[in-house]
Amino acid sequence: MPHRVVTLLDEDRMPIATADVDDKQGRCSGTVDVNHMPESLRRLFEEYEEIVSNQIFGLLDQIEDRINSIPLLVVFDDGVEARARDVQIFPRSGTISFEVAESGVPNGSR
Repeated sequence: MPHRVVTLLDEDRMPIATADVDDKQGRCSGTVDVNHMPESLRRLFEEYEEIVSNQIFGLLDQIEDRINSIPLLVVFDDGVEARARDVQIFPRSGTISFEVAESGVPNGSR
């Protein structure tokens, strides 16, 4: 279970969050810093956190679809990039969880 430092990038390759995660065979979870996340994206994840916390499962599929439609890239501390899927960010509690969808190449090797 390697400990990793990651940066999440949006579709324009702009950093939106940094995280310290443990990688458990492609499923990463840990703490996240969303201080530089765009406000609209942060509100979306805050809404997600509220729905999960309050167990309003009837709204969960809809918000997960909205989140999953956002292409997010993860850059690991060794420069390897990967697409992230099933991203769960809880801004208020400062936690994150995601799966590595596809591995890429080291950053800058394209």
